[in-house]
Amino acid sequence: MAIAGRDESLKALLDRIRKMYYRTESILILCMDGFMKHKIASIDEAKKINKAIYEEENELIRLLSSKAAEPEMDKELIKSLMAVVGHIEMATNGLDGILQNIKNKVAGGILFSDKGVNEISQLFKETLDMLKTAGDIILTKNEVLKRYIDDKYKSFNQIADTYSEEHNDRLIKGICQPQSSSLYLNIVDSLSKVVWHVKLATDRLFERK
Repeated sequence: MAIAGRDESLKALLDRIRKMYYRTESILILCMDGFMKHKIASIDEAKKINKAIYEEENELIRLLSSKAAEPEMDKELIKSLMAVVGHIEMATNGLDGILQNIKNKVAGGILFSDKGVNEISQLFKETLDMLKTAGDIILTKNEVLKRYIDDKYKSFNQIADTYSEEHNDRLIKGICQPQSSSLYLNIVDSLSKVVWHVKLATDRLFERK
């Protein structure tokens, strides 16, 4: 059952939170475009969306605080939604780190091996899938989608760990250069932070004290 019930103003806030997820998806898609095509323009556009998300977070926290003051309002639900908004912002912080690393990659003309490119591309896709699902959960609070997020999170970490090990092997063999290695690992680490906060946001939505 949807968590907004019959409260139209709360539904409107939930829709704005869902749109935060959509904006975060847009940033990730621009990250992918900048990474694959070496496009600084995509990075600059993503940074603008990032700034808009921070502004929206502040406004939503203010509105949710006002909502919590209503006599019949479920205070624990409001606390959960505030936490969700905070975790979305933290996820965008992770994306901001990726943007900077991609910008450095493009500016320095640093190339990854074909395998490295394919691995990062796959992790982008896994992260995007989690973000899309998390956005759908906001209005539905669907238990099946919650389990999907949990499974995707575990799968992401397994894939990321495997890729990092294989990357280290390439570095030892001289297939990967040290300059590209740090960028690769930083991007993987930042994506891991993004999916971690997406999972925490979803967990908090389902948590009831």
